[in-house]
Amino acid sequence: MSENATIKGIIAITDKMRDEAKSIIENIKKLGIKPVILTGDTNASAKYIASALSIEETKASLLPQDKAEEIERLKQKYRSVAMLGDGVNDAPALASASVGISMGSVGSDVAIENSDIALMNDNLRTLPYLLKLGKKSSAIIKFNIIAAILIKFIVLILATFGLSNLTLAIFADVGVTIFVIINGLRLFSFKTNPESFL
Repeated sequence: MSENATIKGIIAITDKMRDEAKSIIENIKKLGIKPVILTGDTNASAKYIASALSIEETKASLLPQDKAEEIERLKQKYRSVAMLGDGVNDAPALASASVGISMGSVGSDVAIENSDIALMNDNLRTLPYLLKLGKKSSAIIKFNIIAAILIKFIVLILATFGLSNLTLAIFADVGVTIFVIINGLRLFSFKTNPESFL
């Protein structure tokens, strides 16, 4: 605002922070994940949000390509990087991230197309749930692979010394497959209510 070419005041407009944002960020930190803000907003706006959410690293005034470059830099530093976005400006960064997550109901079509996961609602509480489900899935998959290879290797060693029979060979093949499937079904017991993760 000005009067006779003299600045009398400044009006600043900012997005309202969601009530659940702080608890979601705390939950993500508990999972060992470091949140970073990449935004096209001003530095002052980014620092305000970062301070309110206790986020240490922020990059502001970024163009879409700048966000993608920051994602590449973070991938070199942390190896795996997930990007959460909802707008056209986030599309290149979503495509560059190890895992791109878009807000399906409020996100632009371009953002959704460039993401690996589309959240079908705008409930951010889904994010910690999604991360925990991903970690649980990864742990079960790794266990299944190690168990299957180990059992088959043991049966192979036994067969080399003539200590294996057809029954044991069938167990090593079909039995291990059934075991892996049953073990994978444990994911169905995973809590399905995102609210329970806050």
